[in-house]
Amino acid sequence: MNINMQNIKQNIKKYVKENFFFLLLILISLMVLAVNIRINVFKYNNFDYGKFDLGNMTQMVWNVAHGNGLWLTDYFGTNLPRWAMSHVDPILFLFVPIFVIFPSPLTLVISQLILVVFSSLLVFKIAQLHLKNDLAAFLMGFAFLFNPSIGYLTATSGFHGVTAAIPFFLGAFYIFDRMYYNDEFSKKNLVLFWILSIITMAGKEQIPLYTFLYGLFIIFLRNTGVERFKDFFKTKSGKIGLALSTVSLVWFIAAFFIIIPLNAHHRVAGYEKFAEIIELNDSTARDVALPNYFLNRYEEFGKSYSEILLNMVINPQKSVRVFFGGDKVLNFRRTFEPYAFLPFAYPAVLIMAVPDLVINFMTTAGGIGTAEITNHRVSMIIPVLAIATILAIKYLSKFLKDEKNRKTLSIFFSGVVVLFTLYTANYYNNPVYLWMRDATKKKIISKVFAKYDKNLTKRDLEVGDVVKLSELEYKDIDCAHQIVNIIPDGASVSGPDSLGAHLSMRETYAIFPALYNEADYVIVDVFARKIFTILDVETSIITDIVENLIKTPNYKMELGCGNFFVFKNVGSHKKEELLPIQERFDYPERLSYEFFQGVDIVDYEIPEQFERGQDSSIKMVYYREGSGSKKDTDLQDYLLFTSFVNKKTGEIYQLANLPSFALRETGGWVDGRYYIEQIEIVMPKFVEAGEYYVFVGMGNSIRTRSILLSTVQVN
Repeated sequence: MNINMQNIKQNIKKYVKENFFFLLLILISLMVLAVNIRINVFKYNNFDYGKFDLGNMTQMVWNVAHGNGLWLTDYFGTNLPRWAMSHVDPILFLFVPIFVIFPSPLTLVISQLILVVFSSLLVFKIAQLHLKNDLAAFLMGFAFLFNPSIGYLTATSGFHGVTAAIPFFLGAFYIFDRMYYNDEFSKKNLVLFWILSIITMAGKEQIPLYTFLYGLFIIFLRNTGVERFKDFFKTKSGKIGLALSTVSLVWFIAAFFIIIPLNAHHRVAGYEKFAEIIELNDSTARDVALPNYFLNRYEEFGKSYSEILLNMVINPQKSVRVFFGGDKVLNFRRTFEPYAFLPFAYPAVLIMAVPDLVINFMTTAGGIGTAEITNHRVSMIIPVLAIATILAIKYLSKFLKDEKNRKTLSIFFSGVVVLFTLYTANYYNNPVYLWMRDATKKKIISKVFAKYDKNLTKRDLEVGDVVKLSELEYKDIDCAHQIVNIIPDGASVSGPDSLGAHLSMRETYAIFPALYNEADYVIVDVFARKIFTILDVETSIITDIVENLIKTPNYKMELGCGNFFVFKNVGSHKKEELLPIQERFDYPERLSYEFFQGVDIVDYEIPEQFERGQDSSIKMVYYREGSGSKKDTDLQDYLLFTSFVNKKTGEIYQLANLPSFALRETGGWVDGRYYIEQIEIVMPKFVEAGEYYVFVGMGNSIRTRSILLSTVQVN
């Protein structure tokens, strides 16, 4: 027994010694994974991930798990197949089994983290195979882990099929090169190679171009001793490469020229219905009706695939100007600098990244940011750069005849890459690297708490006192969590992008105002503007839509909290005919509290008690005093809001005053007029019972002020 234990210990020591650098990389990868999980859980709980794109990805996987196929709700509230959104990424099917066991958006995020982080081990294996040195291989795997682009992909991008494809591409490359250099094309390895290659192609519609170019690489650079051109296709490598390029080309053509165009009508029909409902004119359609949703990004080159590609080729000066225009030079540097620009020393591999380099850097539309390393579209470029760097180091080392010197040079170049990686990780703010470097970053990984102002609990306040209370948040996290919890499973929802990931496990989640007139629940975020920005239309249209929602007899307000208001489709019911905000020339003033920005409070009615879950209302009367130096535009961008502050704990519950937001904005108030606002309040059940101060506030992102009007009991 002692002899066996001694043998086991010796074998373990031997294994650790022989695989020390590989095991060390596993340990570091586990640390990076742990950090990434903590960051992503925080970001998810902080509602940093919305409908686009984690919500969409989750909704598609949820739909597959429920037998509905890869369907999702688009910008305009239409449930349609993924291909109608000009994307083909069936790699999502791969995640259905684990999603069935653990149904959560975080299941996709953590699955992708595991795949990408442990891709470092595949980089190690590729480097070990080519550089014949474990230290150099470790350094290359380490450099991959802390590459700024990888840091942003794992810590900030949520989940994307193209990112999940990274390890499958690296795995296919490693399996083939191992077969080639060992001259052992076994059936098992060939099957594994093809499985990995097919999954890679499934990552996104343009990835088959990567594998097409990889097939050519195999044909012409993995064929030893072949002299005549036709003989390239007769060897094992040649046949595999030709088959890979053929399958890739067919897949690419099918995706771009058949599947996407054939499904575009779903998107167009959905947009037309959406435009009719909210009364948009046809000029706002822009790229919606194009066969590919994203062709408009290259509008200066043309309007079709062929026209765009042709003009890029025949106008090289313009193409170069666009490719390096604006901040793209900086983005180009950020992409290549972590690898010390070594990929350019091995263009045979670097060329595989050309599809995404063209797609990302040749955009002519402004404000897209496709070339930035913070964008998930950099995903497939990075593994190509990693491989190109390894083969560039191998190529440069060959100039030395002595094998020992070659290994030394390989270690030197790999060390240079690590130095460049660490420098750029710090300089370009790799979030994972910064977290691990700076302990203070760990403070961001904390539980989300409600807002408090404990100073108010220590003061003797009187009605009319003006205080600088916490401003209404642009994203009230506590309210967002509470709202997510009250929406039933299976209910159709029209809501903001920010809640789209948490509420994605359902058949229909549209971005407000899509489906605002038919969804089971409509969630209004008074600050959300995403869909109007996308369509490049006036954001003021949102006030008209909220006005319709307030007036329609089918919707009843269930909850107002922070910047969110929840309306439930309860069917036709009686509503107050008068709008909840009225303008008057005259009003019998009961009091006069100087409020803010030339606005006085001249009357109000606040109930003495509020029952949680029951309808209540507050009446406010304002007088827009103005002066000779003040204009109506003084109140532009100012928002009125109501705050309840627990006298005992200092906990704050706030909500925007919806009537003055949606029906008559403060920016349009006229000097010398009275404004009577009826604020409907449904005190949420999550608000703790007790005695509360009631404040009415006004503010924008810079200035804010609140005035105490009453003390009430919440039951």
